[in-house]
Amino acid sequence: MRVALLVLAAACAAASPTFGQPVLDRAAYAAEIADQNHRTDLLNAATVQRNAEIDARNAATKAAYEAAVADHRRALEAHDAAAAQAETEHQRAMEAWRVAVAACKAGDLSACAGPKP
Repeated sequence: MRVALLVLAAACAAASPTFGQPVLDRAAYAAEIADQNHRTDLLNAATVQRNAEIDARNAATKAAYEAAVADHRRALEAHDAAAAQAETEHQRAMEAWRVAVAACKAGDLSACAGPKP
């Protein structure tokens, strides 16, 4: 039995260039590599396309965000300008009232019914 196994092992070793490695058909191997390369190219193209879609969506989202920030900034500037105008008008009214109060206290009775802030 041992002799038969040795003969079988010797026959297998002689049949393949490297013991335990299958003999490859070079044309089949080249076809497999070409197919793998083609599938890799398709996957890479799909990945590039998906990344381009993501980049476009991100750019649109960023543009919308920047537009919203600019709108908000303009709204704040308008609010600040309106608040400054209201403050200026209030200060003018207070000054007119102070002048009227001072005139009233000085005896000018016509100023006693003067402007009220």
